[in-house]
Amino acid sequence: MKITAFIAFLLAGQALFAQTFSAWPSTVLNQELAFNEANECYIYFDHPAVDTLHLKWRQLVVMLPEGWTADLCDYGLCYTGIPVNGVMNPAYDTIRPYLKLIVQPNTTAGSAWLWFRAIEIGHDANFLDVYFNLYTPGTVGVKDADKGIVRVFPNPASNTLFLENTATVELPCMLSDMSGKPIWQGALASKATQTIDLTPYSAGLYFLRSAGKTEKIFIQK
Repeated sequence: MKITAFIAFLLAGQALFAQTFSAWPSTVLNQELAFNEANECYIYFDHPAVDTLHLKWRQLVVMLPEGWTADLCDYGLCYTGIPVNGVMNPAYDTIRPYLKLIVQPNTTAGSAWLWFRAIEIGHDANFLDVYFNLYTPGTVGVKDADKGIVRVFPNPASNTLFLENTATVELPCMLSDMSGKPIWQGALASKATQTIDLTPYSAGLYFLRSAGKTEKIFIQK
């Protein structure tokens, strides 16, 4: 199947499903954190005020620098640490449910990447993935991420993919398939190059997430 036809097929499938709630301010929260403080990081969920929204959530990826601590709150409970899943209280009228991270980088420079899936209870096909891209002063921020800190080559790739970190700090990276399942994830050291063996994976569209940027990766066989 040609790549263009494959992408058209994917988009057509997405069009059949109508999302009934959305993330605010967006599905990706880019936020700079202060050292030695408990930084609060929110992603809210908007829904039609005439409907009650009852969400559960689960953790998909949590990548924190060593030395950082993080706790999670949802619309209902606060937890010590970040559990694998949880259930929010029902939200109605103008109430917006949320996920909140309380993150303390202490004195450690670095960047963090956290991925959660919010799912409507009783309607598992109605879900939304949200991401926290967090960093400390002096490390990779949104503007730097837009410059392509992690170089990817070749693209399209066949058997081998190379990830080159051109930044002066360690960066968390994740390569996932169309369903969101990671096929590789790890912390890429400064100025390091990571080699990923693609031979076990079928041809198609994949996604690389790093430093607040998502890049499409095509595997050809």
